[in-house]
Amino acid sequence: MKFSGKLFVLAAILPAMLWSCKENYEEQDWTSPKEGHINVSCTASAFGETLIWPDGTNIGLFCKQAEAVNVPVQISASSSGSEAGEFYSDVIWGEGSHSVYLYYPYQENAASEELSVELPSVWSQQGESYSHLLSRNLFHACIKTEPTEGQTVLQAVLEPVFKLAEVTVSTVRYEGYNLDRVSVKAKDGSSLAGTYKFNLETGSLNLTGGAGEPVPLTLNVSGVQLGDQPVSLWYLTGGADDRSVNCDIVVTLSSDKGSIELSGECDLTMETALFIDSFTSSAIEDDSIDLSDPDGDGVRETANCYVAGKAGQTYRFPATIMGNGYTTPAEPDYNFNGGTAPGITPSVMAPASAKVLWQTAPALITNVKLQNGHVYFDLPGDNGTFVPGNAVIAVYDGSGRILWSWHIWVTDADLEANLQTWKVHEDLAAYDAYQNPQLMDRNLGALSNLDWASSNTNASKGLFYQWGRKDPFIGPDNSSFNTRVATETYDSEGNKCGEYSTATSFSNAPKWTHIDQKLTRENIASYPMTFVDGEENNFWLDELAYDLWGLLAQDDEANTLGHKTIYDPCPPGYRVMNPYAFTGVMSTMAGGAYKTLGNGMVQNPSDYRNNGSDLKVLYDGTNVASLPACGLIYFEKGSNFFPFDRVGGYGYMWTSRMFRTGNQYQAERMHFDWNNFVSQEQAYASYGHGVRCEKIK
Repeated sequence: MKFSGKLFVLAAILPAMLWSCKENYEEQDWTSPKEGHINVSCTASAFGETLIWPDGTNIGLFCKQAEAVNVPVQISASSSGSEAGEFYSDVIWGEGSHSVYLYYPYQENAASEELSVELPSVWSQQGESYSHLLSRNLFHACIKTEPTEGQTVLQAVLEPVFKLAEVTVSTVRYEGYNLDRVSVKAKDGSSLAGTYKFNLETGSLNLTGGAGEPVPLTLNVSGVQLGDQPVSLWYLTGGADDRSVNCDIVVTLSSDKGSIELSGECDLTMETALFIDSFTSSAIEDDSIDLSDPDGDGVRETANCYVAGKAGQTYRFPATIMGNGYTTPAEPDYNFNGGTAPGITPSVMAPASAKVLWQTAPALITNVKLQNGHVYFDLPGDNGTFVPGNAVIAVYDGSGRILWSWHIWVTDADLEANLQTWKVHEDLAAYDAYQNPQLMDRNLGALSNLDWASSNTNASKGLFYQWGRKDPFIGPDNSSFNTRVATETYDSEGNKCGEYSTATSFSNAPKWTHIDQKLTRENIASYPMTFVDGEENNFWLDELAYDLWGLLAQDDEANTLGHKTIYDPCPPGYRVMNPYAFTGVMSTMAGGAYKTLGNGMVQNPSDYRNNGSDLKVLYDGTNVASLPACGLIYFEKGSNFFPFDRVGGYGYMWTSRMFRTGNQYQAERMHFDWNNFVSQEQAYASYGHGVRCEKIK
């Protein structure tokens, strides 16, 4: 087996059942041990290595003698980042001998010492590392002791519940092929994954879920080429060390010539060796859907966002084209409001690899691979069901630098059928280019068009964008309609990407960061998870380019919407909405206060913010559109940065151009709150706002 490095554990993806806690421990002082309380110093070992405790870690504590039921105990800040985590609880010792049960990661809903853990049937890994398994394990310890005196800190070593199992693949015949997947199905119909119950008191582990329909095992891998050495794939199991299950095996390989399946059988053990040269081979027909030509008519349109909505389907899109591939011509004499129009010239890319950068659920999309100049990926699931969400796939050069990335919008909504044709202001009647804009009925990345009041989720709020960038930033979670907390995201191996943190240099790592620097033309697409504050003038790019989203700031008489660019974030057939789209809502074109302007088109300006409703607007004088109060991401620098603000009270959407007067670093947006509806307003380009896509005429 291959092991290397320390294990940096992130929060686990472990389902939680019922929860109870005898006391409220939310006001706990984590900084120092208290006299007469249960205090522990924990180390945790897995696979021969020692875990490093992350900042903010909670462990769970059960102790009947101290009347403690699933008490969360947070790590002392002074010990975070070390191998020995100090955990100082508010639990007071009881009488007599105590059994103190500890576990990690903490499950908020655990009602008793019996914990529920689901091991998935699909595992995905990048390269030959097993680090993708760390966040799926459960660690535990029991301390049997008499009550201690003073500020005594007990020592505990937490052990893993699940074992590491390995499948090695070796070959001579297929050297040079990419290994994509190993699928395993037990011949006797037994399940190879499912929900386990682990009892902290007895140490018993039982598979309770997955006992109906047999659950197979799928091991996806990307970035691995078969050679003269065996390739290792890893997964976690609750099976016994001497387990042996006779299984049907299907190994999927790919090359520039296409994909093949190799079928055979083998006994699945803790260390399973597959020599695939003896397996039966068959060619795989490429039944993937080309997202740049989904109707198969041969007319290709590429973009920075693709919509995928069929479970169990393989998709592909070109990996060599930047955005829509359009060359935006320069306008050397342009100098409107101090801006420039230097033009945009895409280049043909030659990526070396591809993988998921972030996704809103582990294994939301799987089996990402680079083949024949295309990125391939699967939407897992069957029976027409799938988990909606958002993801970003990146392609890399040979040194690991991100060349480009694409947003995958996982939704089964019929976006075309739900288009809304808006009525623009009567002052624009002479300009045919601005008439009858057709907009989506939801923001880009939204997973529903239903507001919080209807769905009890923030799914309608969508993703956030800095003006002129193609890269989406994650939206608010579902903890409340006015939350300031970001939705959880996960990397290609199922690890949490974490919260936004301050960075001093740009990085390709799958972590959300913000930085007080600027991007350049050379690295404009290289850091899609970095929110760029923009230094002095709050413009994220080191040049004042007004043509990034294709519509130059100019007078209305120009009667043009410009052209979609390679940095536009919308899917094929759409672009960022034009600045005239919402001008028909109020009696003046730019909009303003409800109380001084005609607002018969706006149905609930005063009460939407109080109950999580979206703002309701008559987009054509008759039919209703919902506009989410999605708030914004601030561009403020350093310690003042906070991901979200004004969620549930204010709505903001970018348009496709920079503002025409005043501060030259400001772009044009629409904005509403409970007092105003402003269809044309300036705002710094480094803000993070929503985007609503317009059908290209």
